[in-house]
Amino acid sequence: MAKHHQGPSQQWGNSHYFRMQNISDIYFIGGFGTVAWINVNEYEALQPYKIAVDGGEQNLSEFNLELNAIFSNPLRESLSTESEVDDAAIISVDSKGIDIRVRQGAKFHVQRLAFEESLGVEALEEAKSSLWKVIEKGKVHNL
Repeated sequence: MAKHHQGPSQQWGNSHYFRMQNISDIYFIGGFGTVAWINVNEYEALQPYKIAVDGGEQNLSEFNLELNAIFSNPLRESLSTESEVDDAAIISVDSKGIDIRVRQGAKFHVQRLAFEESLGVEALEEAKSSLWKVIEKGKVHNL
């Protein structure tokens, strides 16, 4: 809510935000075949990643553009060791890693790349450093 500067029931794009009380079940539908039941107690105990809170939506989208300018070719080359990858684009970053949209010909899939830091990164610049470490160690593999 603070990120988008709108009230609890104001429309944002084609979505509305509402505060839910008494949650009994959570069924996550994330698209691209990502569906799962979420434990309500675990969900309620979660805190937002510091990188997302401190980065802000504007900074994260600009940072994704910067990351792609720097890392798209190295990621594509690293992913091409097993089969040819035509494009690798970072679509999101959080304190635990990045999500990459990988294109091979007309086929796309989303691949998760975890940072090595066990506690996670907390700043956007730290994410860059962590991504270089993963690429340099050759731990990027096409699934």
